[in-house]
Amino acid sequence: MRGLFRLAAVLALVLAAWPELARYRGERQLRRATSELRQALSASRSVEEAGPALERVAANALSAAANLPGDPRPRMVAGSARLVARRPQDALALYRDALATGERAEIDLNLGRAHALAGERPEAQTALRRALWISPVLSEAIPQPLSARLLEDVATLESQLRAGLLPAPPALPD
Repeated sequence: MRGLFRLAAVLALVLAAWPELARYRGERQLRRATSELRQALSASRSVEEAGPALERVAANALSAAANLPGDPRPRMVAGSARLVARRPQDALALYRDALATGERAEIDLNLGRAHALAGERPEAQTALRRALWISPVLSEAIPQPLSARLLEDVATLESQLRAGLLPAPPALPD
């Protein structure tokens, strides 16, 4: 009887933990993709040299997405690999997919970078302004004097918000 009880307890534990096993696998895949991205960036002198490694990073990050439903990080890492590979339209698509799971200032920042690389300055500034609205500390990741101007815009928007004159937060580019 005790053996049957132990077997039932072990089976109950396995069934309780089963849904989390895929998440753990996804976390490991994402950690590996992030590590590969860092390594590709530090080991390569040119985008052409890093190209194959960046493609692997994007593929590995996207494979982690299947095990991490609702998590924007895999698409963010894949988007970053595409951005570094100078493929801004692919990066934009991945960052928009990441935004569909929820907004994070880092996504907005990278969305702005991708728009800038694509030569879309107004959209880039709109996304970067939104990133600074959410997290002003990200100004350190934006070149001067653009970051100073965007921080001034954010301060103006915050004044409008306090005065009850701002109908909505700054929008993201379409």
